Amino acid sequence: MANTESITHAVIEALNARDFASLAAKVNEDVVLSGIGDGNDNGREALRDRLARHFAAHDETYQDALVMSDALGNNLAIRLTARGASAGGNYSREKILLLELEEGVITRMAFFTGS
Repeated sequence: MANTESITHAVIEALNARDFASLAAKVNEDVVLSGIGDGNDNGREALRDRLARHFAAHDETYQDALVMSDALGNNLAIRLTARGASAGGNYSREKILLLELEEGVITRMAFFTGS
């Protein structure tokens, strides 16, 4: 069983610190990405590139994490409050971060934005 609390804390901390190298160390080399930019992508380098572009356009931080997981802790849905600024102004919105884990390593990362 994965330690969902420590994984969640580490991911959110790395995202808020823009520490893409630290985050990349927690993911599988072929990590599947979606909801960060257009379409889907794979790999650590794509993760770093997509996050760098996202945070250049949206100065966003994540707070108020509510973690939900399956019985084994391999699938995490994290409800977050995303607060930030973009060309359109300041915002606060709900996002869902989906993490899929295999032996404690992130194999999929997907963001979903609430309406």
